Amino acid sequence: MARIRTAAEAEINAAEQMQKLGYGDATALLGGADGGIDVYSSRAYAQVKWRGGSAGKSDLTNLYDTRGTSHARKLLYFSGPGYTDEAVDYADAVGIALFRCEPDGETPPVGAHAPKLVAAARNSTVAVAPPPPPPPEPESPARIVARNAWAMVAGFFGAHWRLLGAVVCTIVLMIAPFGEGNVGLRVFATILAVVGAPVFWLLYVQHRHANDR
Repeated sequence: MARIRTAAEAEINAAEQMQKLGYGDATALLGGADGGIDVYSSRAYAQVKWRGGSAGKSDLTNLYDTRGTSHARKLLYFSGPGYTDEAVDYADAVGIALFRCEPDGETPPVGAHAPKLVAAARNSTVAVAPPPPPPPEPESPARIVARNAWAMVAGFFGAHWRLLGAVVCTIVLMIAPFGEGNVGLRVFATILAVVGAPVFWLLYVQHRHANDR
């Protein structure tokens, strides 16, 4: 919030600070017929003293009496000039949370109860877990079939690549020298087959012997 200059701005700032403390419906009443309450929430009442002398015990007593029998509501007091020692002792005794109301909008806690509100609000913010990620979309039947087929093909080639290489090289060795077409390509294929066929057959035989042991 911008720098506070008036009592109304102080009340609005107090309402904003209460919202940060967890009182989401805190609303500044802006000096109307508020019955001694400057900021209203369904779970808390607050008074704001922007100018004048330090807030005394009588100021806090007025807020305490305004609550009446609604003891479930928390009481907060915001004071620009600060508090007398007697007021702080009284607030600690009856459970009123005291805050300074600084011109820059800051509201440092005073006394025993305000720091507890600040800590509780900070802990609740930290404890909020991020929303869970959306569930993954189910795979389509076609995608499942394709994935399973690819796994089978990959598994087959992974287990039998030696035999497949030996068979392919042997077939090329039988066909390439006697085929038609580009002579250079046939020579190249024949050389590869001459080298590859015995290598793959040797690897295949060694693999079979290793598995038979």
